[in-house]
Amino acid sequence: MKRIIIGFEIHQPFRIRRDFFWNPRFRQSLEDRFFDTEMNREIFERIKRNCYIPATTTILNSIEHAEEEGRDVKYFFSLSGTFLEQAERWGKEVIELFQQLAYTHKVEFLSQTYFHSVTGLWEDKAEWREQVKMHKKLIESYFKQTPVTFENTELITNKSIIEEAEKFGFKNIVLEGTESNLKGRSPNYIYRLKGHEISILFRNYRLSDDIAFRFSNRKWDQYPLTASKFADWISMSEGNVGLIFIDYETFGEHHKADTGILEFLEWLPKELNNRGVEMVLPKEVHNDAYNEIDITETSSWADIEKNEKSWLGNIMQWAYDDAVRRAEMPSRELGSDYLKVWRYFTTSDNYYYLFLGSGGPAEVHSYFSSFGSPIDAFINEFYAILTFLHEELAKLNIKNEPYIFMVNGKRSSIAWNEKEFMEVIMRDEKFKEHLKYLKEWLRK
Repeated sequence: MKRIIIGFEIHQPFRIRRDFFWNPRFRQSLEDRFFDTEMNREIFERIKRNCYIPATTTILNSIEHAEEEGRDVKYFFSLSGTFLEQAERWGKEVIELFQQLAYTHKVEFLSQTYFHSVTGLWEDKAEWREQVKMHKKLIESYFKQTPVTFENTELITNKSIIEEAEKFGFKNIVLEGTESNLKGRSPNYIYRLKGHEISILFRNYRLSDDIAFRFSNRKWDQYPLTASKFADWISMSEGNVGLIFIDYETFGEHHKADTGILEFLEWLPKELNNRGVEMVLPKEVHNDAYNEIDITETSSWADIEKNEKSWLGNIMQWAYDDAVRRAEMPSRELGSDYLKVWRYFTTSDNYYYLFLGSGGPAEVHSYFSSFGSPIDAFINEFYAILTFLHEELAKLNIKNEPYIFMVNGKRSSIAWNEKEFMEVIMRDEKFKEHLKYLKEWLRK
């Protein structure tokens, strides 16, 4: 394989307060009542020291040194809107480093959902579309790039999400290279969804996870992983172009600096160049020769099953999701801080902490969780979103039960009054035919 695409996911959530059920507060701002600002700041500042500044400085230096030597070093980044919000508060120097990367023209910034949310899995895609629009504008504002490549939250993707991304005008979309998607084919080629123009770039999860999960594992039979060894693996792999996509916190946070992970990041571009492997960007491969493929299942990059069940796979996650959906239309009606805070509740991490399982997947979920256990997370998160919803209903003087829309036998939008009902009808294409009959009925 003579070309490789390498990129990084950077996301920080606004974490729901760990003591919300046990220690409710009433005199703080709306955000601070429900979300743990102090913990969010502490975590951001720690990762800023361990990863964001040293890793980004390493990449910036690699790009500049390569230019002096007549080489190209290229990377892509997918930054969530909530990460950039936190960087504005507690790490503007981090934003400045990424803006320097943008200035080199050797870095591509992807689009995703602003709040890194699970809304792409909802039947009604209205909120998902709004979050994608918000994120696209954010990237244009900060980095003067119009994103052409899309990555849905945690690579949670199905055929409908790919089609929606194409409607936005994205040229490429990143998917997990699962066996269920590829059906025996290699991820190291360019694919297009059958009957569509959008290119599908499949993540080579084996090569990606060698860095992300196994780099500092002394029990791994390939330990230690050097830049030279990894460049050999890439150059010897079959295919036209591969894609490596990992959590940016791999560099200095998940694997500490004393493991040699930052040196690995520094030397990898040089070792790739020594083997004739070219580093390219997602936007540069859209017009390459491609194979057609059909996507029939929902996939993600999480856990063993690599589907949506890491976020919507048990009764606690379903209950939390239902409560979040119930709060959507009141949040829109109240607007301002209520809408913004509600969108923090849609962030995928809140669902991820509710995962029930065992073995390796449970260990990974526990590592990232800010709660002591999934049960602890559910008690606080579910009570928080219900408290938030009840406060909204009280402000709107709503005392009735909601109207629940059903699409293909599944719950879709939820409206609490006539105004919200009509808004749902007007925004969802699935209900346009129903609207025509409703207008005829009203005229009678």
